[in-house]
Amino acid sequence: MPDQGRATGSGGDSLIERRVSRIIDARSVTIGLAVTFVGLAVVGAVLMRFADPHNFPSVWLAIWWALQTVTTVGYGDVVPKTVLGRVVGGAEMVVGVAFIAFVTAGVTSAVIQRGQLEQENAEQTREEQNTQAIIDALAQTTRALTELGDRLTTIESKIPT
Repeated sequence: MPDQGRATGSGGDSLIERRVSRIIDARSVTIGLAVTFVGLAVVGAVLMRFADPHNFPSVWLAIWWALQTVTTVGYGDVVPKTVLGRVVGGAEMVVGVAFIAFVTAGVTSAVIQRGQLEQENAEQTREEQNTQAIIDALAQTTRALTELGDRLTTIESKIPT
């Protein structure tokens, strides 16, 4: 079966598929998401601190805003007022939404591939069992035909010619 290599993470998988398959367990996904979101928030906060220093007088306030923005919560308690600040805010929102969609799609794809592989393995096992049942039935039929042939030979030998 040439498709099995693809489903198990070897062969022609893309870099993204291989990476997602490595982080498929819940703990790794949670930690990876948290670290990535914090990283995106820190980058956004630093940019916002320089883009709108009047409304974001500290990096900590900017981090608070960036965490709200990148996670799409957006309480609205702190908002950028300058054009450059709003551009940074818009970029932070787009990156946050895109990242959530990307991770969701990647994890979903990996889970579906794992399910398909399990289904293929179960189907292959059923086919092997069916094949073995057919082989056993043919062997039994062959034995029955041999016994009938032997009985026929015995009967023919008892009939005078």
